[in-house]
Amino acid sequence: MKIVIAPNAFKGCISSIEAANIIQEAWLNNRPNDEVINLPLADGGDDFDHVIALYKNGTWNEVATVNALNQPHTSGYYKVNNATAVIGMASVCGLADINEGKRNALEASSRGLGIVMMQAINDGCKEIIIGLGGSASTDFGLGALAELGLLCINDDGTPIQPNGGNLSSIRTFDIQELLNKIEGISFYIAVDVENGLLGKNGAAHVFGPQKGANAETIKILDDNLSHAADLTQIATSIEVHDAIGSGAAGGTAGGFMAFLNATILKGSEFVMDCSGFEDQLSDTKLIITSEGTIDDQSLYGKLPYQVAIKGNELKIPVLALVGNNKLSTNIEHPFYSIFNINQKFRGFDDMLSLGKENLYKTVEEIAKIFSLKHDM
Repeated sequence: MKIVIAPNAFKGCISSIEAANIIQEAWLNNRPNDEVINLPLADGGDDFDHVIALYKNGTWNEVATVNALNQPHTSGYYKVNNATAVIGMASVCGLADINEGKRNALEASSRGLGIVMMQAINDGCKEIIIGLGGSASTDFGLGALAELGLLCINDDGTPIQPNGGNLSSIRTFDIQELLNKIEGISFYIAVDVENGLLGKNGAAHVFGPQKGANAETIKILDDNLSHAADLTQIATSIEVHDAIGSGAAGGTAGGFMAFLNATILKGSEFVMDCSGFEDQLSDTKLIITSEGTIDDQSLYGKLPYQVAIKGNELKIPVLALVGNNKLSTNIEHPFYSIFNINQKFRGFDDMLSLGKENLYKTVEEIAKIFSLKHDM
């Protein structure tokens, strides 16, 4: 029997590549005669760069950069075919690198991403592909853009280093140096949300709380993003306030759409295409996917949902393995079944320490039940 393993990461606990290997080992230890196709996947967030590099034979280029709080940090990018850079914002200056108690949405910046992007350009890359999920900042991407040459000028005529809290002090943009540095470069941004920039469904309100923002801070961030978008429209004649996906990564998507003419990609679909996922489904009898936490929002284009939809089209049952199932009780979903690998969710400390063991045990039990059913 042929099965396809196509997991997303258990955020902060198990990478998608690790998850795929654990699931494969547990399954084959119980059903050694099955054909198992190992296809770790990702959306625009955690593991985006690593998974793309796996399928495109990318080579790692280390870069000394900074995290979202401007602290020294070593990260990098993958070079593919000598001319394409693949960068994961989550890897460079993501939320997972900042302890929960130290998250500061007003101080956080995308500057580190810009440092890596600039290095890739200096290394000769003509195409930059960036996964924008898992960000810690809400600065419209201006921290990154400043590293690429954008001048964010205040009332004194002095360029500032942008972060989430100081965008209101910007009075104008000088874009000439930026345009010179990015001439001939194509930019692509992989996202998995369709949120606009502003308001109750925008970057600050939806994603601000996980970045350390309270109600007062969320209002400041939303106002700052609105101000930045207004100035951007003046500087570029491009309006991104309500653009689909512009709220991704704290508005970084909106900033990149305007200043870099970046093309938006649907992260999960892009990765699935790179992996050859659909080509592997011929004669497949079962698909196993995964996600750290699944909730109602997961049913709006997130990777496991995309996997399940494709399985449903071909009448292949799809099992979802999750660390925490927060789906509403009566909500319809496309999965044949959802298995919580942590039978009693006692918090993320338990999930972090026992996640790999629990994942293995869960798959082992599923394989045993599957064998029993098919042997009867």
